[in-house]
Amino acid sequence: MALTFRQKALLATPLPATWMSTVLIHNVYIKFYTDVIGLDPAYVGWVYLAFNIWNVVNDPIFGFMLDKMRYRPGRGKFLLVMRRTIPFMLLGLVAMAWTSPDWSQAAILWVFLLELFLFDVASTFYLIAATSYVYLAAPTREDRIDVEVGKSWIGNVSSAVATVVATQLLVGEAITSRATIATLLMGVVAVNGLLYLVPALALKDPPELYERGDAGDQALTWAQFRADARSIMRMRAFWAWFAYGTTALAPMGMYFTAFLYFMDHVIRSTGTQATITDTGSMILVLAALPLFARMIKRVGSRASIFAGMVPYIGGLAGLFWASEWWHVLLCYFVLMSGRYIMSTAAIALEAALIDDNERLTGTRKTGSFTSLKAIMSAPLIGTQTTIFMFIIAAAGYDQHAELQSASAQAGIRFATAGVPILFAVLGIVALCFLPYTRSVEAELSEYSRARRGSAFDVVGPMDGAARPGEPGREGVALEEDPLGN
Repeated sequence: MALTFRQKALLATPLPATWMSTVLIHNVYIKFYTDVIGLDPAYVGWVYLAFNIWNVVNDPIFGFMLDKMRYRPGRGKFLLVMRRTIPFMLLGLVAMAWTSPDWSQAAILWVFLLELFLFDVASTFYLIAATSYVYLAAPTREDRIDVEVGKSWIGNVSSAVATVVATQLLVGEAITSRATIATLLMGVVAVNGLLYLVPALALKDPPELYERGDAGDQALTWAQFRADARSIMRMRAFWAWFAYGTTALAPMGMYFTAFLYFMDHVIRSTGTQATITDTGSMILVLAALPLFARMIKRVGSRASIFAGMVPYIGGLAGLFWASEWWHVLLCYFVLMSGRYIMSTAAIALEAALIDDNERLTGTRKTGSFTSLKAIMSAPLIGTQTTIFMFIIAAAGYDQHAELQSASAQAGIRFATAGVPILFAVLGIVALCFLPYTRSVEAELSEYSRARRGSAFDVVGPMDGAARPGEPGREGVALEEDPLGN
């Protein structure tokens, strides 16, 4: 039985909250630290390089730990982790706004780095747990695509709060007071906190989700980690998907940072023009998203990604010639249409990879796969940020200059448009090796539906106990709980 509209809508809420946090951490705060706090762009690049190394080392371990957590009756598993990590993410978001520009460059760098790590540890646990939960609760490709459409709508509306504030505060000269900017950013953090509360309070974690394929009874050992890793690494589909994920859309993880620099220093737009450009293009894309989803269901996810590459690359290419804010609006509508076709189709393919591995091994490794996705996304935000900052620094960007030199503007333009095009071409090559055709994808979706059974009630107060007339699920307290619960 397919999920109801209400169930799909609630399942679309956990991850958009992290998207809003990501806009703040990886986009807004970067320009805040260079242009308001005064941190050298090269130092920001080094911070994100260290951040990238940290994620590569720790993300697979975090995912493995969450896979091996036992379900706790009355409290849940993945939803429990989500609830426990929210306060730490919000603490990191608050702390980053209050760095003083009077500190030395070294002090600002180290404080920035420590605050980023505090946020990232909590965010990684939340991201893995939330993705694992949604893939369990939405078992078929059709349900997952519909949930992804809902995520896109909710995520873009909520993230618009952060982007609108950012364009008004960090583009143009309307507001220059650091204290005023920091105070207004606290309002954005408060909205972000409210968004986290929706899934934390409205969803529940029924034991039926974990009756088949759950790895909570397996040992948290190095030998088990190697065995799980081998089962993933032996899949040809994994390597093709990994290569695609680390290339095709990687620069989009920090596109708003590039957008801010591009609009401020190349187009020389006002904050209002930048806001209209960003939100206007996305309103048009979101209106077309249901049509994109229908196309993906009909032609298959892999073919849809190839189709989405055309407008994506075309829109990016147009930025090389854009000279007015409305030129950028048109370019972003085209490229974002392609991007959302690709990202919506990607959700179904990523879930199919997890289903395929479960069919081969008998256990579900959503956490391990999702942590690998974190390697493809969150660390690559750091890598792409490092590339962007190094390029504009080498081109002569001066954070203290009112008007950037011609070479600096050319560097910003290339870092904003040229780098994503190069990565997209590499992604096309990688996707050719992915063996999930439309028929294979449908077969794996049917396996997942049969494995999970009928749709579960995942909306309402969390209740892990047995329902009247049903046997309860025995639970053992988690000894290897990564959060110390």
